[in-house]
Amino acid sequence: MKFRLTKALTICLGACLGTGAALAESDPLDAPLQIVEFKQGDTLRGVVGEHLRDPDLWPAVLKLNNIGSSADLVPGTQLRLPVRQVATADAALLSSLQAIQKANAEGARIFAPDEIGQAIQSRDEAVTSREVGEWREVVNYAGVARDFAREALDISIAQRDRSAEAVVSDVQGDVEGRAPVEPSWSDRNRNDILVEFERIRTLSASTTQVTFRDLSRLRLNPNSNATIQRMRSDPLTGGEVTKVSLAEGDFYALLNQLSDKTTFEIDVPGIETTTNSADFWIKNDQSGARFVNYDTPGLEIERDGQTFELGENEGVVIAGTGAQRAEVLTSPLLNLPGVGEILYSESASLSWEVFSGAEAYWLEVASDPGFNQMQISEWGIRDTAFAATGLKPARYHWRVAALDKLGLPGEWSTPRDFTLRIDNTPPFLTLMSPAAGTIATKPRIEVLGATELEATLTLDGKPLKVDGDGSFVADVDLTPGENVIEVVAIDLAGNTSRRSQSVIYRPSAEVEIALSDQIARVDQALASRTDQLSVSASTTAEPGAAVLVRDASDTVVVQTQVGAAGSIGFTVPVDEAAREFTIQILAPGGAVEGALRFAAIRDQIAPEITLDLPPPRATSDDVLSVTGAVGDAVRLTLNGTDLPVQDGRFDLTVTLAPGPNAFELVAVDAVGNVSVTRLNTLLDVDPPEVLSVELGRPQGDTGPIEIDVQARDASGLRQAAPFVISVDGVEIEGFLRCDSVSGLCRAVLPPETGELELVELIIEDYAGNTAFE
Repeated sequence: MKFRLTKALTICLGACLGTGAALAESDPLDAPLQIVEFKQGDTLRGVVGEHLRDPDLWPAVLKLNNIGSSADLVPGTQLRLPVRQVATADAALLSSLQAIQKANAEGARIFAPDEIGQAIQSRDEAVTSREVGEWREVVNYAGVARDFAREALDISIAQRDRSAEAVVSDVQGDVEGRAPVEPSWSDRNRNDILVEFERIRTLSASTTQVTFRDLSRLRLNPNSNATIQRMRSDPLTGGEVTKVSLAEGDFYALLNQLSDKTTFEIDVPGIETTTNSADFWIKNDQSGARFVNYDTPGLEIERDGQTFELGENEGVVIAGTGAQRAEVLTSPLLNLPGVGEILYSESASLSWEVFSGAEAYWLEVASDPGFNQMQISEWGIRDTAFAATGLKPARYHWRVAALDKLGLPGEWSTPRDFTLRIDNTPPFLTLMSPAAGTIATKPRIEVLGATELEATLTLDGKPLKVDGDGSFVADVDLTPGENVIEVVAIDLAGNTSRRSQSVIYRPSAEVEIALSDQIARVDQALASRTDQLSVSASTTAEPGAAVLVRDASDTVVVQTQVGAAGSIGFTVPVDEAAREFTIQILAPGGAVEGALRFAAIRDQIAPEITLDLPPPRATSDDVLSVTGAVGDAVRLTLNGTDLPVQDGRFDLTVTLAPGPNAFELVAVDAVGNVSVTRLNTLLDVDPPEVLSVELGRPQGDTGPIEIDVQARDASGLRQAAPFVISVDGVEIEGFLRCDSVSGLCRAVLPPETGELELVELIIEDYAGNTAFE
C-alpha cells in the first residue's frame, strides 16, 4: 500500500510541475509574499498551518517578519507569508524523496551506497534549510538529492541486469568462493559481488554474510558450503525468485526487509523448501537436515512427496527416512556484562543464566546491533560462560540461543552491548584547595578538587563522594603541626592517580596591639597637621605576621607586616572629619588574631589663647598677674620660657620693669599648630608733669571762665582731672577733660564776676600716679 501511494504522488507531482511551468514565467521563489492579517482569537501556529500547511514553520515566519516572539503578535498585525515559496520547496522535497525511495527499491543501498548516501545527505540539508526558511536552499539541495538518487537508480538497474546478484557484506576469518568460470576456490572479501551458481564456503572459526538486493541476508556459520543457484527479479513488478543450495553446514536467514518476494527456495540435497518466513535457520550435515522457523509465516519443506509446514518457533530434524518435530526453546537470560557496560580489558567474560532443557548454547558477538558484522559465532558451548578474546577495542553486541537435545537453536536472547577499552592513562585528578604551604589556624580544613566522573576516590584512605560534575569537597580534621592530606583516584580500568598536600596547623593565638604614646592626639583621635598620619604601634605577634588596616567601610587601605621586636608602622590618609580605622593582625591562614580600632583626624586649627582680663595699658604696680585658657595646647611659653598648663589653663605672675614691658605668649598644640598673643604694659611710678596752668576770662570780664592746663606723662593722662577754684571767695568744684595725646586738660565755666583763684588741681596718669597743684 505504501509503495502504491508513493507512485501516485510521483505521477501527481509530475503533472503539477508541468502545469506550474505554464502558469508562471517567473521563479516562484521570487513571488510576492502573501499578506495575512493576524486576527483576534488567532494563534500563530493556526495561521501558519492554514496557509503554509505546516504549523511548525512558525519560527521561520517570525524571523521573516522581524518579530522577536509570538507574544509580540497583536490583532491587526500584517503577516507576510511565503505561501508559493513553501509550496515550491515542499514539491522539491517530495520529488527528491520519491527519487530516493525508487532507487532504494532497486537496491541502491547495496549497489550504489555512495550515490544514495549523497542523495540522503543532500535531502537532509534541504530539510534543515526548510526549518529556518531558506527556501531557495531547500530547492537547490533537493535538486542535488534528486540527481544523486537518479544516478543511484541507474547504477542499480545496471547492476540488476548483470550477473552479479548479491554482495558479500561481512567476512570474519577465512571465506572462499568459486564462480562458475573459476577453476578453483579463491578468497572472498567484503563487498565482493556474487553471481548465479557461485559457491561460497566458510572455513573453521569463520563466518560470512551474503546480502541480496532487497537487503535479505544469509549468515553462513563456520564450516558451511552453499551455492547461489538462482536469483532473478522482475523489473516491472519487483518480484524476486531466489534459490540457495546448502551442501553442508548451516546458515541463518533474515529475508524480505524491503520488497515483496515472489519465492525463496532452500535446496538441501534431497529436500526442497519454499518459504514466506523472513526469519529461519537451516543446517545440513551427516546426521541429517535441521530446520527452524522463527517467523509467523510458515516454512514449507518437501521430501519424497512429504510436506512439512513449520509454524513460528517450530523446528524439525529430517534424518534417514524419519522426521522429528519440536517446539524450539525460548530465549535465555543474559547475565554479565551488564547493558552498556565498559570493560577495560582485551577480552570479555560473557555469562548467561542456565536454561532448563538446553544441551548447549549458540553465542554470537557482532560489531553492529543488526549482527551483520559478526566477530564471534560459537556453536555448542556446554557452559553458561564464554571468554570472548581477540576483539579489538570497540563496542560490541552479543546474544545467546539455547540448543535443545535435537541440536535445534531456540529463540535468540535480547541482545546486549558492551564496550572494550584499553586504558593505561591515569585518571585526571587535581587538588585546588588547600594550596601548597598552607598554614591553618583552625582545626578543620576544606579539601576541594576535581576528577573523572567514573573514578573512585579516597581521602586519607576513606571513601570520598564525587559530585555530578566531577568535583569533590570534604572537611579534614587537623592535628597541631604538619598534616599530609592524600587523595587517590582509581578509574574503571584500575589506573591510579595520587595527589597530596602538606598543611601545617598552628592554632590561633590572641595577640595584643598598642598604639605609640608619642602620636599626637586630639581628644581620643590620633592627629596630624597634614593629610597623612604616620602611625606607630607595637604587638605581641610574631615578626612577619600580616597586618591589614581597614577603614570604616572595611576596605583595606594598608597592607604591611609586623617588624622586628613586634613593631608596626604605616601611614593612613586623614581629613578634617575624624575617620575610623582598624588594625588587624592575621594568622598565616588568614584568621584575625588581634584587632585594634582607632580614630584619626587632620588638625590645622591653632589653639586659642583666651585671657581672663587684658593686662592694663599702664600700671604703677611692678607685679602683673595674667590668667587665661589655651584650648588644646600642650605647651605654653612666655618670651620663650615654658609655663605650666593644667587642664587647658594658665596662671602667671610677671615682674615689670620701669617703662614699657612687652610680652609674647606662644601656645602649641599636639600636632604643632601655633598661636601667638602679644601683651604690652607700662610700669609708670612718676606723677604727671604739669607744664602750665591758666585760669581766666579770655573773652572779657563778662565772658566764661576758662581753665587750661598743659601736662605730660609716659602712661598718659586720665580723662578727668578734679579741680577747685574760688570766685570772690566762693569755691567751685569740677573736672577738667584731659586729652592724653596732646596733654591738654580744659574746662569752661559759665560767666561769673569776681576774683578768680585756683584752690586745688589733681591730675592722674593711667598708672595711678597723681600730680597736685
